[in-house]
Amino acid sequence: MALLFSILIFIIVLGVLVFFHELGHFLAAKACGIYVERFSLGIPPRLFGIRLGETDYCVGALPIGGYVKMAGQEDTPLSDEERQETYGHVPEDRWFNKKPVWQRFIVVLAGPMMNLVLAILLYAVLAIMGPMAHEWELTGRIGKVDATGPAATAPLYVERPGAAKHAYRGEPDAVGWQPGDMVLAIDGKAVDSFSDIALDALLGGGDRVCAVLLERTNADESTTRYVSLVAPMVLGDEEHPRFGVAPFQTALVEETLPDMPGRAAGLESGDVIVRANGKLVDRTTFVEMVEETPEGEAIQLDVRRGDESLSFALRPQTIGRLRGVAYGVLGGEAGAREQAPAEILAVEDAYREKSGLQRRDVIVAINGEPATAADLDAAIRSHPGAELRMTVRRPAILLGVLQQAEEAELTLPVDSVRAIGVELGQRLMRHYVPWARVVPEAFRQSYEALALVMRTLEALAARTVSPKNLGGPLMIASATTQAAEQGLSWLIRITAFISINLCVFNLLPLPILDGGLLVIHGIEGVRRKPLSPRLIERFQMVGLFFIIFLMVFVTYHDIRRWVESLIP
Repeated sequence: MALLFSILIFIIVLGVLVFFHELGHFLAAKACGIYVERFSLGIPPRLFGIRLGETDYCVGALPIGGYVKMAGQEDTPLSDEERQETYGHVPEDRWFNKKPVWQRFIVVLAGPMMNLVLAILLYAVLAIMGPMAHEWELTGRIGKVDATGPAATAPLYVERPGAAKHAYRGEPDAVGWQPGDMVLAIDGKAVDSFSDIALDALLGGGDRVCAVLLERTNADESTTRYVSLVAPMVLGDEEHPRFGVAPFQTALVEETLPDMPGRAAGLESGDVIVRANGKLVDRTTFVEMVEETPEGEAIQLDVRRGDESLSFALRPQTIGRLRGVAYGVLGGEAGAREQAPAEILAVEDAYREKSGLQRRDVIVAINGEPATAADLDAAIRSHPGAELRMTVRRPAILLGVLQQAEEAELTLPVDSVRAIGVELGQRLMRHYVPWARVVPEAFRQSYEALALVMRTLEALAARTVSPKNLGGPLMIASATTQAAEQGLSWLIRITAFISINLCVFNLLPLPILDGGLLVIHGIEGVRRKPLSPRLIERFQMVGLFFIIFLMVFVTYHDIRRWVESLIP
């Protein structure tokens, strides 16, 4: 079912994108008086359709593209006899190749431009919907700072408005970014989301020193703006440079557990933990601070409950935890943890090496007794500093090629940590846009998406981003499926971004793409006579081979990434 869902979503998204692209060509051709024989969504053979006037509106059997068939518009040049046989019944003044260059230019350009129009429309729909979004999509606030990353030791200078980057030198006013800092701009470009921070590090390369404008909230709730000079770098075994920061995720209390310090102290569902021991925290930094609290010591929490500011002093309790392991019940409904075994979702390398536990393992028994995910929770919690004997079931992967199905007996070490007994949830924010701002917001998001695509092309040309990171149909299908699973607004957003990508890609001056045709018509306009059919044919053949090579290249890397995702 999951595979069918993925295929269906991919076909729908591709169909919408292709329809708008071909609609652009079609409307422009009709406006210029060109005879349009067929408007097809999908590739032949023809499944069904209807003829209205001179045009056959139809659906093809292969839902991987579409086309507009115009009299006199040829992907490969035809002889005069072939052209007369095909379009002899159409007056020559309605042939595409008999129209003035400027009209042909408009017809070709209209396809990519309709993809841009589609993106603007979709971003407008998003603005009207006011979708729910993760907080890192709406702000540049940072959470955990990697101690080995460049941000952790970056110098910070109190902002001097109007000062150039080179003016910030000498002894810094502070050192290192902190959780809760808000990134406002990078090299003068405003930051609207955490993605802007990550992409700036990725696309800018690892040698460029960035001037990052930060806003820090002090203990007395006042704010200070700093300019931080920092160069992104590749950390550990990663492929891409980054600043070494994670997005901020609010420490939102979703549930308090019985017989634990949090509930006993008075914490409630919906509370937001703002500070711990006077330091701003998010989900990750709060959990780490609690876990590392020395046994027997208390921790002071500053909590926001609605409009109230509250303080709690509580003493964390020692429990067991599998640090470096994430597990859950995939696809389970309410109460599934009490009925189904736990599946391992992620394992850090260090824990995998010492325990043998792998991603995708299913824990079916603990100390020889059948166990559900809830049983695993209880066993881990009640055995701090001990070891648990687990029976794990390993499924076959890729029909047994990558891994044979088997059961294994593992001994898992349980770490001793401190906890206060709260489950933290995800904080979602509704992105409201006033009606008067819907159209400007749609153009703004389209412009930013377009700028991102252009920066990516620039980074590819400069080799700061590897072509291996390009995605093809499999990546698009995966992205659209994941977006659809998160909700309609996510699917609309990813479709708009893909539409922008198609607009830019089709305008590249490559043979058989719209951009290549624009080059041909542009040269004809300058020369005031058409290029020779043989030269055009060779030009198109070069383009065809290039596109085939590109598709094979991106599909190979799509498959490589997919296989790597299967490896435990």
